[in-house]
Amino acid sequence: MSRNIEKYKNIDKSLGPVSTLLIQKLSKAGMTVFTTKDALNLIDLDARNLNKIIYTLVAKGWIRRIEKGKYVLVPIGIDSSEPYTENHYIIASKLVNPYYIGFWSALHFYGYTEQLLNTIFIVSTKRKNNLLQSGVNYKFIKMKPRSFLGMAEIKFGKMNVNFSDKEKTLVDCLAHPKYCGGIQEIIKGLWKAKEEINFEKIIDYAQKMGNSAIFKRLGYLLECLELKDYLDIDYLKRQVKSGYSVLDPLMPRKGNFNSDWNLLINVPKEDLISFKKA
Repeated sequence: MSRNIEKYKNIDKSLGPVSTLLIQKLSKAGMTVFTTKDALNLIDLDARNLNKIIYTLVAKGWIRRIEKGKYVLVPIGIDSSEPYTENHYIIASKLVNPYYIGFWSALHFYGYTEQLLNTIFIVSTKRKNNLLQSGVNYKFIKMKPRSFLGMAEIKFGKMNVNFSDKEKTLVDCLAHPKYCGGIQEIIKGLWKAKEEINFEKIIDYAQKMGNSAIFKRLGYLLECLELKDYLDIDYLKRQVKSGYSVLDPLMPRKGNFNSDWNLLINVPKEDLISFKKA
């Protein structure tokens, strides 16, 4: 039996009754990630005494501080001397409000990319500095209010976490390929998602965001994938505004210009669809 499991068996002796009560209530409520306000709602203490208890719990390795006023509960069997995060998504949900988890993180969550980063992409209408916690990067992306839409609530245990829904995930990536690994991750995502997404919903989101580059990249990728029957291609072309956009902003700005979509094609088509032959 590990030291930590033994420690949990004797929690009252180790911590005392009030600290024990807080740990037990947090565990029972499923609050693996919590704020000082959450703790105040669970236990009859004033803020000053609660802060003393939290300080002691952090020092003894029962909880970890994420940032000011935000903590993660270290569960049974985890050596508190080792880097640990109970759930990156739940931690992300406590860092800023409003928020949703999107871009590369959502692509991976929905199974649209095999690539896994140690970065969680968090979208908000507020600006916030990036955070490194227990080896995980929490990257914050500020979105205009008109583009902050299309959320889905996902349940993890007893906690709810906001993600961009499947359609909004793809639209966000089309608008900002740099936050999802580039255009090749997007085209793979479109291919994998084609039978389970609502393409009309994608159009609705794109219109509300008012970003013509979304229509340009979407139309071109659908042609490359021979999925033109999934959307009215002529309608997409009518949404294309003048001026050229780059297909993949992460790649060098050289290639051929496509006048149908007003795109600089800086990734060859054969490279874009090579994943289908793998």
